[in-house]
This record gives sequence, structure tokens and C-alpha cells, in this order.
Amino acid sequence: MIPELGLIFLIISTVSALILSFIPLYASYSKNSYLFSYVKPLTALMTVSISTSILCLLISFLVDDFSVAYVANHSNTQLATLYKVAAVWGSHEGSMLFWVVSIAIWGCLIVFSSRYQDPLFVGRMIAILAFVIAGFNLFMLFTSNPFARLLPNFPIEGRDLNPILQDIGLIFHPPMLFLGYVGLTITFAAAIAALLGGKFTQQHASYLRPWVLMAWVFLTGGNAFGSWWAYNELGWGGWWFWDPVENASFIPWLVATALLHSVVLSQHRSSFKVTTLLLCLLAFSLSLLGTFLVRSGIVQSVHAFASDPTRGMSILSLLGVFVCGALTLFALKGNLIKSKSDFSLISRDSFILLGNIVLVVAAISVLLGTFYPLLFELLNLGTLSVGAPYFNSMFVPLTFVAVLLMGAAPLIKWQKQSLKPLKPLLYLLATAVAIGIIVALQTRDGFNPWVFIGATAAAWVILTLGYLVFSLRQQGTAIIAKKVAMMIAHLGVAVTIIGATAVSNFESQELLRMGPGQGKEVAGYTFVYEDTVDVETNSYTAIQANIRVMDSDENDIGYITPQRQTFKTNAMETTQAGIMRNLVRDLYVSSGQQLSETEYLVRISHKPLACWIWIGGLMMMFGGSIAAFSGLYSLRRTQAASQTVQHRVNTDKALQAKELA
Repeated sequence: MIPELGLIFLIISTVSALILSFIPLYASYSKNSYLFSYVKPLTALMTVSISTSILCLLISFLVDDFSVAYVANHSNTQLATLYKVAAVWGSHEGSMLFWVVSIAIWGCLIVFSSRYQDPLFVGRMIAILAFVIAGFNLFMLFTSNPFARLLPNFPIEGRDLNPILQDIGLIFHPPMLFLGYVGLTITFAAAIAALLGGKFTQQHASYLRPWVLMAWVFLTGGNAFGSWWAYNELGWGGWWFWDPVENASFIPWLVATALLHSVVLSQHRSSFKVTTLLLCLLAFSLSLLGTFLVRSGIVQSVHAFASDPTRGMSILSLLGVFVCGALTLFALKGNLIKSKSDFSLISRDSFILLGNIVLVVAAISVLLGTFYPLLFELLNLGTLSVGAPYFNSMFVPLTFVAVLLMGAAPLIKWQKQSLKPLKPLLYLLATAVAIGIIVALQTRDGFNPWVFIGATAAAWVILTLGYLVFSLRQQGTAIIAKKVAMMIAHLGVAVTIIGATAVSNFESQELLRMGPGQGKEVAGYTFVYEDTVDVETNSYTAIQANIRVMDSDENDIGYITPQRQTFKTNAMETTQAGIMRNLVRDLYVSSGQQLSETEYLVRISHKPLACWIWIGGLMMMFGGSIAAFSGLYSLRRTQAASQTVQHRVNTDKALQAKELA
């Protein structure tokens, strides 16, 4: 009964979304204020019904209703309750439902909390959101029904959740990534609303900026937690492999970063409005393209959700409708959007513009590297592999240029900058280059250009931020406080660059045959394989290696316990790495196949500054969150002030009319 209720509420939300996608648009063009009164109740109905639908799916997981195909394929009576909850979004059907629910809730918050002065803009915006929700709902109803039954013959026990997904990463990574996609959907709807209205004002940009920031924060978290999850769970010892599915979430992040800086220019300088709208459309389109990549089965990846060509074609159809329609509207209406262009080549405006161009080019280079092998095979030209060498050779230099612009832009004036104040920047750049050369010479093989690029970029960001704080001290702490969010986020970029450069170029690794009593020194640490023990839990049995670790003075610093796990429900085997962490390094040990009665294949890695990668990601999220909430607070204050002024005007008019009467 519960699954049928979930399906009924899914249908109700689809019908209400279809109606809602029409009424605000018709009301805005017919100037019918009465029709606008239906927007809030329809939005509430759509949101409550789709939220109730996912609640029904959650209940089906909690009560182990294996007559529901989705539950039977991704749960088990022995599965921990926390993972039963996470399994709701752990695979294709549930993740799509979670995505739609998030869009509906976010849209509801906009409609019921917005006191924006342009109700037509908000009405058109919610209409576009409803149209997107209706499209996704129809996709679920016809190709990916999360409530599909296995009646009359259903299993008494489920197949269990994929062992790789039984990790805390499942609780954080997919929701954050989907919320980032939801934020891009909001910006897409806002861009379409602006194009339909034929104008995009500074007030529109102010309204849009917090949503762009929140989308960027969630996308940053989704990518960071995704790499952290792979690092911990897969046992490969890496943190980023340029996997097609990893790229599917990284490409929208690059474009969202460009969008974030563009919307700031549109808000403060009333410039780059057309660029901002185009980036809104592009970021959402790339998130849909990534969804197609993950769910169509055209790529093989441990991260992929599904491999169903029918679903892939359905998503491709949605992609065609949304993207082609949006770009056509942009071609027809984009010329109506007017922007200022009163800035010189040496100005903050031009540096931000150049940085955005570099970010978009970087996104395109990753996109080409991801899809070129697929196109090559599709044209029957054979098979082709594009790996890390291509991505590194294309992406790293582009990132270096973007970071140089990122460090310089906050120190340059808007519109026009004279050349004399730029001398300190040249000194800072020379210092950063010197630091990069010194660090690059520390590698085992002599000068390493990749280390030079990473060290120079990180040093440049840190030096320019320090100089910015020094310069702003003369203007008072209030000015510094306004820049705090930006400085934290930019510092987070530098920290991530330091961690990525150190791990990628200074890692020490050994692949060994080890058994009880055997030891090996790696990077100044001694690893002694003491014994092998059997471990049993409710979910799996494991063969665990107990490896004692000593420092260079032969002092014990702890144990690392990698495991090879075999899950009871499906006999799947996974590798669980053992990691000893601190701020300076990670000692990473994974246990491989058994080579003899007592010996196993063991991979030992020393990874310097590994945790800095994710500390930097958290700093970027923190800085973005501060900016988003301060933007919302400023927007509310502006709205409140505008309402106060309007109330006074209305009161004065009423008094004048009364006196005349």
C-alpha cells in the first residue's frame, strides 16, 4: 500500500508541476494578477506531494518491503538502518527522486520567502522550475519508476546495497552533489526568466548571487567528498583519477566557478550580464550532460549509477529539450540584455573576465578528453584511451593561469588601473617564482616542472592575500571583514593546490610480498607485518592484517589494519585500506590477494600533506557559505528598506488624497 501511495503522490506532483509551468507564464503575459494567486498553493501541492513520495520510498526501505524492485536490489534485512536511509539516494531511481524533491523544496522556499520587488521574475522562474520537475517526473514514471513492484513473485531477502556504497561517503557525497545540481537548476530558471522578461538588472543579479554561491558550495563539497570517499574506500591509494564520472561532476564546478565571479560583476558593475546568463545555461546543461554520462551506460566506471540505454536516451531527450530551448531563447532574446563595458585592459573587470574564459576553456578541455574516446568508438574508428597525461598537460597550465589572475584581481581597481601601483605585484610574482624553483628542485629527479607550477601558484595566492590584508588595514577592519569570505575561499584553493602537488609528486610507494614477522622501511617509517586475524561483523567477514608502524627512531607510533572484506549477503569482496593520518602525511596501506599460506600482496604508501586537499575544499565551502548568507542578509535588508520606502510613499499618497477630498 505504501509504494502505491508513493506512486500516486508522484503522479500528483507531476500534474501540479505541469499546471504550474503554464499558469505563471500565462499570467505574466496577460497581466492577470488573479492567476498569480494560484502559484503558492500549486507550489505547495507540488512540493508536499513529491516529498511525501520520497517518504513512502524511505518507509519501504525501513520496513524491508522487497516487493518493491528498487528496495530488493539495494537493501537487505541485515543492512544497518543508516545505510537503509542512504540507500534511498544510493542508486538511479532513488537519486533522481531525491534530485526532484530537492528542486521542489528549494523552489518552495523561493516562492514563500521571497519579498522580491519583481513578482513577474519570480513567477517565470518558478514556472521554469516546475517545467524541469515535470520533465524529470515523467522520466521516472515511464522509465525509472522507484515504486515498481515485483509482484506476485518477490524475494524474501534483498540483494543488499553495493558494498562499496556502505560507507559514510554515501551519506554526504551524493546529496551534496545533487544539491549543487539543484542550485544550478535554480540559476538556469532565473536566466530563462530574465530572458523571457527581456531584462537582467543589478537587482536580479543580487537576487541570483546567493543561489549561485550555494550551488557552488554544494558542488565543491560534492567533488571534495567524492574524492575523499574514493581515497578511503576503493583501496587504490589515489584521490583523483580523471574518471569519466568524476569529470561529469567536475566540469559543472568549473563553469559554476566562472558563473560565481561573473554574477558578482553583474551585481556590482552592471556588466557581463549576457555572459552571466549564458554561464547559467551552460552550467545547468553540463550538469544534465553529466547525468546522461553517469546513467546511460556509455562509459564503464565504478562510480556509474546505471547502464540502461533506454534511460540514457530519455535523459538525452530531456537534455535536448531543455538545452536547445534555452539556447534558442538566448539567441532570440540575448540582444535585449544591455551591459556596461567601460573598463580598460588593466582592471579588475578584465582580469575576472580573462579568468572566466580560462575556466570555461579548462572545462571544455576536460569535456573533450572525456567524450573524445566515446565519439571515436561511435564512429567505428576503433578504441582510444585518454588518461591522466592528457588531462594534466591541458588542465594544469590552464589552472596556473587562472590562479595567477585570481591572485592579482583583488589587488587591482575596477574599470582602470594605472601601471605604477602594479610594481608590488611584480615583486610578489618574482618571490612566488623563486619559491616554486626552490621547491621544484627538491624532487628526486631534479627540477620538476609540475612541482614548480603547483608551488608557484600556491605561493602566489598566499602572498597576494597577505599583501591584500596589509593594504586593507589602512581602510579599517570593516573593509577587511567584507573581504573575509573571498580570502578564505582563495586560501582554500592554495591549500588544495599544496596538498595535490605534494601527493602527486612526493609520494613514496612500495608493492610488497609480506607475511608475519616481515618488515619494510618506506619514507623513513618501518612497517612490520605482525599477524593476520579473522574479523566478523553483522555484514561481512574480513581478513585483517595487523601492521605495526615505527618512526625513524624505532618508536612505535601505532597500528594500521587493512582488510579484505567478504560480504555475507552476496559474497562480494572489497578492499578496505588502513590509513594513519596527521596534518603532515598519511601512511596508507592496502592488502591485496593472498600469495601463499601466510603471505599477502601489500601496498604501502607515504602520502605527504594528503589531508590538505580536503582541508582546502572545506575552506572553500566555508568561505562560499559566509558569502552566501551575507548576500541573503543584505538582500533582505534591501528588500525591507524598499518596502519601508514604498509604504511611506503609499501613506503620503493616501494622506494627499484624503486632504484633497
